[in-house]
Amino acid sequence: MKGFNFFTLLSVLSAITALAGTVVYLTQYSESGKLSITEQFEATPDADSHLTNVNGIKYSSNGDIAYQWRANSAERLISDGSITLQKPYYIGNIAEQRPWTASSQSGRLSQNGEQLTLENTVIVKDLIRQAEISTEALNINLENSEVSTSLALTLKLRNGKTNSIGMQASLKDERVELLNQVKGRYEPY
Repeated sequence: MKGFNFFTLLSVLSAITALAGTVVYLTQYSESGKLSITEQFEATPDADSHLTNVNGIKYSSNGDIAYQWRANSAERLISDGSITLQKPYYIGNIAEQRPWTASSQSGRLSQNGEQLTLENTVIVKDLIRQAEISTEALNINLENSEVSTSLALTLKLRNGKTNSIGMQASLKDERVELLNQVKGRYEPY
């Protein structure tokens, strides 16, 4: 056999030795015969602080309460400085006596405190007109009381409801614009 030479024999012996060394390591030196790679990867936490029962209040220039929010818990994220919220509840236009609320299962407050994003079962209520908007995500510009979503929503009033995909609203100006696929059904009072 001309093709079988010393280097081929040496390669086969090296492979057998490496395999035997791996078996010895796995059975004798690693934890319970398994590779010492962890079964679950534990990531470095992104939050640097965790607060419970949090309240935030913004005052207007004349000292009135402009808006306020609260949450069951809040964590400030190291990566971008935003704050994640669990069960946030927002109350807007308090001093102007046209209060409206927004609540959800989770949310995020921007680092500069001007944007509040609500997610997972968002409910917006106009307390004077008894109107209610439900959707899965909503962006609130806290400084000017503008809200928007690109997702499906339902607007319920006392005498009917409207479905739409997407919305832009200025709650200070009491203007709501439904964007796409608008369908409604209303009954006279």
